[in-house]
Amino acid sequence: MAEAYKEHQVGQFQILLPASHMLDQYQKTWWRYDTALGYIAQAVFQKYPGACAIDIGANVGDTAALIRSYANVPVLCIEGNPEFIEYLEHNASIIGGIEIDECFVGDNNTTVDFERINSNGGTATIVEAISQEAMWFIEMKSLGMILENRPDFKQAKLLKIDTDGFDFTILKKSAKIISQLRPVLYFEYDTNFKPEGEVEALEAIKTLFEIGYKYFLVYENFGNYLFSITAQDLDRFIDLNICLASNRKKSGTTVIFYFDICALTEEDFDLFEQIRQTELSLVRS
Repeated sequence: MAEAYKEHQVGQFQILLPASHMLDQYQKTWWRYDTALGYIAQAVFQKYPGACAIDIGANVGDTAALIRSYANVPVLCIEGNPEFIEYLEHNASIIGGIEIDECFVGDNNTTVDFERINSNGGTATIVEAISQEAMWFIEMKSLGMILENRPDFKQAKLLKIDTDGFDFTILKKSAKIISQLRPVLYFEYDTNFKPEGEVEALEAIKTLFEIGYKYFLVYENFGNYLFSITAQDLDRFIDLNICLASNRKKSGTTVIFYFDICALTEEDFDLFEQIRQTELSLVRS
């Protein structure tokens, strides 16, 4: 590896992290941090055993390790940040069952200026890095184009998105392909990266309503389950925006930085109930 690294156990797999990566420290302090997707994946692939998963913003492969610890399914890892690729490739060789597409998800024929990617502690945002004139750039591709080149993943029933501020854009721009696949979605709900973040968030949620997503499970940034939304109720998401804004502007010390949302369509109401019941039983065990 080009820089110092460390080992970290995720599910069944011991993966490598860059020395500066904070995942191990976060999970040591907050035991449920980035863990809910494991049993969500287990439920999804018990219902859809022949399906697969897509991980947009795959980072070093930690989410893929979690998914494959709970379900033996193929995972397409999409990651464009060169700082993570070497680790992702190494970890994929340990985890198995992984394909890698080295790009960012966005508009076709658009690029990301590598020098303007903002990386910090194992996360990275491209919000300020999209450019047509960069000298050192990484390609952007639409999710539709990616799947045209990897048709086996057109059977995906779990789609995770974690791109630090670009999630809402990806949801809106990928609405057509998402409406065809109708996967269980798991995405980061963070309004802090752009001045118009709250507006973008609500527009993305309205898009999900339009293509048939009706049930939502909400987790705070430490991985703890908060509540469910069982109707296409935009006011509940306005409340989430208010909570995030209050944490940033009024609380003194921010406690909740973002939410994770698991979104399901009407035909997956049984999965929604199963996952919610898992949460209810976890706190009582």
